[in-house]
Amino acid sequence: MSESVSTKIPSWLMIVVYLAILAILAVFGDLFIFILGTILETIVFAVGYNASQEHH
Repeated sequence: MSESVSTKIPSWLMIVVYLAILAILAVFGDLFIFILGTILETIVFAVGYNASQEHH
């Protein structure tokens, strides 16, 4: 009985989390932190999205 359980995160949830982190950066950070955080967050989410799509 070796069933594989898929725990893939839906794309809409990834977008919601991305936007929530952007909102937190905009509210609590200054302009430099917002720009730097946006760039780093985009890179992290892009790598994570590409890694999740390789399995298909």
